[in-house]
Amino acid sequence: MQRLSRQAEKVFVVLTLFFSTTALIPILIEQEEALNVTQDPYTPILFLGIYIVTLLLIIKRWKSFLHVAHKEIWIWLLVGIALASVLWTVAPDITPRRSVLFLGTTAFGVYLATRYTMREQLELLAWMFGLIILLSFVFAIALPSYGLMTFQEKGIHAGAWRGVITHKNTLGRLMNVSIIVFLLLCVDNSLSQQKYRWVPWVGFVFSVILIILSTSKTALIVFLTLTTILPLYKALRGNYNQVVPLVIAVVLVVGTTATLLLDSLPVIAAVLGKDLTLSGRTEIWGVMLDLIWERPLLGYGFNAVWQSWDNEVTAYLWRTLEWECPYAHNGLMDLVAELGILGLMVFSISYITACIRGVMWLRATKMVEGLWPLMYLTFLFLSNITESTLVATNSIFWILYISIIFSMAVEYEQAKKYSYYLNVMVEEERIN
Repeated sequence: MQRLSRQAEKVFVVLTLFFSTTALIPILIEQEEALNVTQDPYTPILFLGIYIVTLLLIIKRWKSFLHVAHKEIWIWLLVGIALASVLWTVAPDITPRRSVLFLGTTAFGVYLATRYTMREQLELLAWMFGLIILLSFVFAIALPSYGLMTFQEKGIHAGAWRGVITHKNTLGRLMNVSIIVFLLLCVDNSLSQQKYRWVPWVGFVFSVILIILSTSKTALIVFLTLTTILPLYKALRGNYNQVVPLVIAVVLVVGTTATLLLDSLPVIAAVLGKDLTLSGRTEIWGVMLDLIWERPLLGYGFNAVWQSWDNEVTAYLWRTLEWECPYAHNGLMDLVAELGILGLMVFSISYITACIRGVMWLRATKMVEGLWPLMYLTFLFLSNITESTLVATNSIFWILYISIIFSMAVEYEQAKKYSYYLNVMVEEERIN
């Protein structure tokens, strides 16, 4: 009975992660004749139920949850700012419920860190991404009206694969994370003798194929960057005499490459099918900066900026841009617009702290899960330069950020204790 309960809990986690990717439901209810993005009344209800179940699971292990939850004050401060923004939001009908759901999203991430080790989380993610990959191929091949981009954005991306995800670019970003997960499992030495060692390689290959079929050039660039930087992160486990020359060499190579790229920007933009405004993103950022300086400290309220013509801020942005832009195409800019400089500062402290802990955790363990935090944090930074997947409700990207932060705090402590006891035993054995 207990084993069945554990398996049911894992199924719950995998399905929650699956739906937090925007998979399945939004594309099934999408309507071509709708003037704006089709409203999804089902997903909020689904996640409300998910967070109720999460609360019950937390209550079941409330001592463990509190032990983990108090490890990172900056996350809770950011959540507190989002909840408090109901006091100054320009969208009083949206911010209250979205901020509560944001609290639920954060709590689920902490629960994940409480219940499963980072290694177990990687395995659960592999199951979830495997499901997305399988369904994406089924939908794109057997149900192309759902699995391919067709009428969306006036048909400019027609034919690109989106699988069971709402947009081709979102599929590309998800496959970036999928590649990290499967690649880490591929290089895991503990799997060398296992019968199904080939499975992670299949997941890795099909993740790359989906990035190519999605035609997301940003996702392709991020993929190449992540696979290039993995050996560098692995090198951080060496002694400092080896690491410093390597870092200097990488900085020189990156600096030289960046200089060459800057000199060749027009040619590169033409090859990628872009322009030097990053497909109009710089125009959006300019308008956003003007808007931010009107309320720089606290912003306009959580999830209160990009809504509808009934929202005065959204209406101003859309009139100025002359099209219905869905978001700022920059995670940090959307964060400042919603929660102000205060929210940006709190998140930045949290992120920088996580990166420092990531290096410490990497050096504390030789297992593949030691690479997971830094790889994901790198992805999160790169993907939010031109997209907005940072502080979001019901989002797998926020869930993983939270689970990584709290998992590192707990497992690093455990690793230090283990190392201490191991050293004590070695010393005692030497004395005897």
